[in-house]
Amino acid sequence: MTSTILEKEYVEPTRPYSQKELSDRRQRLYRSLRLGKHIVRHQRSGFFYRVRANGRKEREMIETNSEDVGNCSVSWKLSKTPNYLKDRALDLVEHYTECFQNEPKILTYRLVDLEETFYRWLYEDNEQRRRAPRNSSFDDELV
Repeated sequence: MTSTILEKEYVEPTRPYSQKELSDRRQRLYRSLRLGKHIVRHQRSGFFYRVRANGRKEREMIETNSEDVGNCSVSWKLSKTPNYLKDRALDLVEHYTECFQNEPKILTYRLVDLEETFYRWLYEDNEQRRRAPRNSSFDDELV
């Protein structure tokens, strides 16, 4: 069992998915995480992501008419990611940034899975603060 979404392996789809199905899956993700239509873009870090609907950052974006508000949640999340998962987290963020810099015109299963993984890591994944799995052979030597 994985303790963090960063350890989840990609599973190839077993059938083709229509654009409607992929769009519906994406909308379910947005609803379940309460993601709004506003995208914050942090100039300092270069990261961007959808903010929570009716959240503090969304309200601040509307009030200031700016896309660069508050602290960067991606930078914060990366700083809280344990060292043994840091490379995976950086790869996820980099891949998300490449694929969603511009809104994709055609959705693929892989793109929707990437977006889901990114937002679940950003907004839900609290398990990652745990330590790396213990090395059982080392533990046996201590006994």
